[in-house]
Amino acid sequence: MYKKRHLVITAILTAVLVFLTTSFVHLKREFESINKVSRARDMIQEYYVDRLTKEQIDKMDDAAISAMVKSLNDPYSSYLNAEDFKDYKENNEEEYIGIGISVTFTPKDNTLIVMSPYDNSPAQKAGIIPGDRILSVNGVEVTADTYDDIIDAIKDADAPEGEELNLRIERGAQKKIYDISLKREKIAIQTVSSKMFASGIGYIRISQFMNSTEQDFKAALDNLCADGMKGLVIDLRNNPGGYAHTVISMADMLLPEGTIAYLEDNKGRKEYFKSDKNELGLPMVVLINGGTASAAELMAGSIQAYDLGVLVGEKSFGKAVGQSPLPLTKSSAIYLTNARYYTPKGECIDKKGIEPDVKVELPTELYSRLTLLTLSEDVQLSKAIELMKEKVGA
Repeated sequence: MYKKRHLVITAILTAVLVFLTTSFVHLKREFESINKVSRARDMIQEYYVDRLTKEQIDKMDDAAISAMVKSLNDPYSSYLNAEDFKDYKENNEEEYIGIGISVTFTPKDNTLIVMSPYDNSPAQKAGIIPGDRILSVNGVEVTADTYDDIIDAIKDADAPEGEELNLRIERGAQKKIYDISLKREKIAIQTVSSKMFASGIGYIRISQFMNSTEQDFKAALDNLCADGMKGLVIDLRNNPGGYAHTVISMADMLLPEGTIAYLEDNKGRKEYFKSDKNELGLPMVVLINGGTASAAELMAGSIQAYDLGVLVGEKSFGKAVGQSPLPLTKSSAIYLTNARYYTPKGECIDKKGIEPDVKVELPTELYSRLTLLTLSEDVQLSKAIELMKEKVGA
């Protein structure tokens, strides 16, 4: 009995020792890493030929943190200093002064790519399309060093409405160069529009997933159902994404009981999002293209996974990672990619995109005029309606 108790105590003490040793090594590494950055800062303050002002020290800290985030080579992660954090909060407001455009920056090759122009925005009216590469703004070339200034130039909360911007754009595999002039306007983001086509075919276009989108989508669905809708076309073309909680709630209105999607972090922890048993119960066709990204791909992918709708158009953008602002101070944060999301079938379409079930290409020159096209011009929407007529027996 004594021997067994002795062995148990020995095992427990060994486990505790291993835990403490591992924790100490981990803490030591963290301390050394933090200490290295802190020592570099202190050495510069102590030995630099000129005395540093508080403003210079703050700028140095910002530069150090920004460099850490940029070293990840992740186009979606960034450091938000006080000014950037303020802009981030303003960007999430659903009305602002700007040109109405969603972009992503790749530090590796200094590429600022247009994900989508917003519906009826100055960018859309000027002919900017998803995939365009912005080379310069007002003569300032896009680089990692000028990125913040470029974004400020495109969207400056303090800039007057009507101020002109000059963008140099590179487009397509042929790398054709376009110089485009446009003016800032008040952008009131209306993310949902709807109509009823003949034969009871409902149509809802979702340009982005904002806080108000869920309510507007539900209202559009209710109105179309009240008018006798027999099938639904959901237009997600040029939709750059938006809030995950919004798209999850909207997908829940369409899907049967089950998994809508799940997120996985760097520790392998999964967070599942479920739908209830209430569903639309009507055939669907979903329109996608190269500007369909992130939350929009989540909706399209979940509908496809349940085999509840046909995807029509072109391959989507391929962004299946989520970001969150992680506050450092009251006025700064790290906007960090912190999870990947997967479809109900466990597929991650990040950097791959979603292939449509029925491929229909739209002429490039019409991309920026999606909401202004006639039905005869919009061959993708025409195909969607044709397929829906077959489904509802019209």
